[in-house]
Amino acid sequence: MPPYDLAARLRAALDHGDELALAGALHRDVTIVVDSGDEAGGELRGRRHVIRELHSHQTRHPDASWLTVHVNGQAGLALRRPTGEVVGVLGIDGTTAIATLWLCTSPLKLAGWNRRRPEVD
Repeated sequence: MPPYDLAARLRAALDHGDELALAGALHRDVTIVVDSGDEAGGELRGRRHVIRELHSHQTRHPDASWLTVHVNGQAGLALRRPTGEVVGVLGIDGTTAIATLWLCTSPLKLAGWNRRRPEVD
């Protein structure tokens, strides 16, 4: 994978629980903005805090896995359960390292990601 493919680097690090690779994908002053739809959201700065937040969200949904998706026209990640329910969408911004992440966990804002699509026979 190319070194500039930040979404792929982040996903691989999260999938494998590789702390060193995860830290390497993040800029040292990385920021994560969490939109939970309530007062639990907010902004965190620094690798340690961002890594902790990503692991915390993943731990709350142990049956879910990260998928590479398009978020606002750019590569991002979605955390999806085996049932298809999306429990988080992660927008990514950066050039050689991730400078900013936007994590949306608000059920109202994830409604569009969770629309049932008709099954085709």
